[in-house]
Amino acid sequence: MPRRRGLARGCATLLLATLCGAAAGAAEPAVLHQGIAHDALYDVCFDARGAVAVGAAGVVLASRDAGASWQPQPQEATALALLGVACTDQRRLAVGQAGIVLVDDGNGWRKVESGTEQRLLAVAMNDTGLAVAVGGFGAVMLSRDRGESWEPVAFDWPALVEDFAEPHLYDVAVAEDGAITLVGEFEMVMRSPDGGATWARVHKGDASLFGLHIGPSGVGYAVGQEGRILRSADGGASWEALAAPVDAPLLGVWASADDRVLVSGMRTMLAGGAGGASWRRLEGADIATGWYSAVASATAEGQRIVSVGNAGRVLGFAPTVTTEEDDNHQP
Repeated sequence: MPRRRGLARGCATLLLATLCGAAAGAAEPAVLHQGIAHDALYDVCFDARGAVAVGAAGVVLASRDAGASWQPQPQEATALALLGVACTDQRRLAVGQAGIVLVDDGNGWRKVESGTEQRLLAVAMNDTGLAVAVGGFGAVMLSRDRGESWEPVAFDWPALVEDFAEPHLYDVAVAEDGAITLVGEFEMVMRSPDGGATWARVHKGDASLFGLHIGPSGVGYAVGQEGRILRSADGGASWEALAAPVDAPLLGVWASADDRVLVSGMRTMLAGGAGGASWRRLEGADIATGWYSAVASATAEGQRIVSVGNAGRVLGFAPTVTTEEDDNHQP
């Protein structure tokens, strides 16, 4: 039976922060923001207003210059840890401990009722207003009105997992056509092609999956426990395993429009050549001693790529971090 891990992307990154302390970097990235040792940032996203990162104790950082600089954004809605964030040009959503959901429509953050008290670890939303939040013990919450109201999505987890456990779900993607993909424990990948009307299990294995990215072209990556990396070429409908040069927990992933990949994790950061055919371990900053839990970019081409993690750090990467020259560096 697969080994269970804690509630990653939230609980896991909280635990990992306690265990490992410092921060991680990559290929001499620029440190765009630095907190104190006990700070932690768990997720980041970009939109037309700039960017936002969320973290421990309800911390929100905002950037108005596409991620070049970051400032605290005060919010009085909660002091609970915010573990996931989603951005569109119309609205931002943040989720976290005890089922907290915050909405920012340009007038500051406010709390809305989520309908669950389970820890929510990730949230995604498309431009039509379809939003999905996932979290502990199989929690899946769906909104069709940009996060104003939520309803639970129920699964027969014992049948899907082939075990009596309810898997923790760590990340989710929502495509513009309404397709929803979520990942979690037991290497579970669940997919709905029709906005949550029907669901199917499209992958299962042994390793927990912590991070997910599916681009507009339908190319996607999922990463997780023991260096697990999966790739999809059809919007998440099917997945293949890629060889990885590490066995460390991988927590976040982003891919460019031309299918080059950046993966963050525990004491590890990887740059992948086109299609994940080759990998280069990045060095510099504090990669060898810390963790980064999420990766995002201001554009599909990767003009500005950032990663957030321990010590409240935001790292900025040069666009060349996943360019052609890296393809020649085998692990």
